[in-house]
Amino acid sequence: MTTPGAAFAAELAAALATEAMAAQRYGYFARIAEIEGRTDAAMLFSRLAESVACVAQGHLDVLRDAADDVERPIGDTSTNLASAVATGLDEADSLYPRLKAAAMAEGLHDVASWLTTVMALKQAHLTRLDQALTETVTARVAEEDILDGQ
Repeated sequence: MTTPGAAFAAELAAALATEAMAAQRYGYFARIAEIEGRTDAAMLFSRLAESVACVAQGHLDVLRDAADDVERPIGDTSTNLASAVATGLDEADSLYPRLKAAAMAEGLHDVASWLTTVMALKQAHLTRLDQALTETVTARVAEEDILDGQ
């Protein structure tokens, strides 16, 4: 397969964001419909969420091959863990603190409180991802040492 160019990869990343948002919205809509007792609509939204998520994963498959052209590469588990840690750092250190500050500035104290909870969750995710990355790298080094010793 030919590697996608930077412009195409950027457009596909935008399409991925759209599909990922649609999958989340449909899943959310399914839960609302379920709460309302509308099992027919809940089933429809659930199926759509799954279908759209598959489309998003297809976009990721293509973007994986454009690793040189994307900010957060996709590849083997070590690469994916490192990518997730980088994203988590950005979310924990920049995105959510900015959102919280904006919520506070607008007097949205309940939203700011929610974002504080999200920030703690993101920090916990980051800790778990970083630990998994460390374990993966350590295991890889041990495997290489074993192979070098044979």
